[in-house]
Amino acid sequence: MELHWSDHLFFIIVGIIIPLRTVLGTQPQLARLRFNTRMKIQLYWGNNIWLWMLTGAAAGIWWFNDRSWELIGLTPGWVQPSGISAIVLMVFIGLYLFETVGEVNDREQREQTTEHMRSQLGFLPKTAYEYFHFIFLALTAGICEEFIFRGYFIRYFQCLLPGDYTYTLAMLLPALIFGFVHFYQGWQAVVKIGAMAIMFGYIFIQTDSLWLLMVIHALIDLIGGLIAWRLLASRQSH
Repeated sequence: MELHWSDHLFFIIVGIIIPLRTVLGTQPQLARLRFNTRMKIQLYWGNNIWLWMLTGAAAGIWWFNDRSWELIGLTPGWVQPSGISAIVLMVFIGLYLFETVGEVNDREQREQTTEHMRSQLGFLPKTAYEYFHFIFLALTAGICEEFIFRGYFIRYFQCLLPGDYTYTLAMLLPALIFGFVHFYQGWQAVVKIGAMAIMFGYIFIQTDSLWLLMVIHALIDLIGGLIAWRLLASRQSH
């Protein structure tokens, strides 16, 4: 695969400018806002549209340069991880479930999580109506973010950085950017999301498929929104 000037432009905009603008401008503003239902729904659907526009731009560049869709991870069928990649995935799922159950069942941890959501992540859903709209954002994020950060950017760096460490850097750099754009959730979340992105990158490189990663990503967001709804609704009732 040969890179085109449009690939570099897309990375500069989506991989550098937008993350910096988000972290330095948009996210601090979001933390200070007190969201009502109308504001949340506008945010969810605004992000939906924005993510699909970026994904459309990435797909357009891919199509314009006459590249195989399988190369970016849109394989004809489901590809099951095997060997080390399967073990890595199982370990990740186990750790995620363990931490999630702990957040819900441990009273002290539950209170800390609820307060963090209330004070810093006020855009999360706290009613069934809000969660209904959040579902579409979770599905969009699962599809679009994996297409851009795993499929497109990993292939981009694999071509941009030839050498002995090509695969390692191609896996790490998009993961660092992906973790960085979640800075509004705190450093602990940045580390966890960055680690998840590294694992997703490794599985993509091993399987050359995005389908499973899209499903897992969407499920993680759906579960996170569901937990936020239940915790924040419980907090509000008290």
